[in-house]
Amino acid sequence: MASGPDQLDDTIQSMLVTAAYRARSRLMMVTPYFVPDSSLLAALCLAARRGVVVDLLLPARSNHRMSDIARGRALRALAAAGARLWLTPHMLHAKLVVVDEVLALAGSANIDSRSLFLNYELMVAFHDQPAIAAFAQWFEHERRLARAHLPRKAGLLRDVGEGLVLWVGFQL
Repeated sequence: MASGPDQLDDTIQSMLVTAAYRARSRLMMVTPYFVPDSSLLAALCLAARRGVVVDLLLPARSNHRMSDIARGRALRALAAAGARLWLTPHMLHAKLVVVDEVLALAGSANIDSRSLFLNYELMVAFHDQPAIAAFAQWFEHERRLARAHLPRKAGLLRDVGEGLVLWVGFQL
């Protein structure tokens, strides 16, 4: 699946939203940058609230500080909905989504608005059970190396700062 400014639709973003709404038991996501748009964040939160095990694995510190700051609101919303957040001690640049045992998406798209709406990206969809199982096994291996993350409530200054970074970051 390709996405980018030359495409009529935001294919990858639409696929991620649909996957979150259709997930029945488990949704595993790996990305270095997690700054989703409001519709994707809402779909992920609703999945967690209806009992889907939503696991998000990302680096404790990525190579883009603005992204690390901007992700705070989304991480707090996901945690409040019941999702499990995992931070790796190392930079993890993989991009993977596994939905139940029926779909895996791997490729170049980060789970952030720049990647999903502005950049040229490519994801490959896997429906083959052994391939999906291998991706899930890799995810579990990386998750075991990570620590659970429970975001703290943001104060006014942090909340305003994150909002500014979200606004400015999308403009760059």
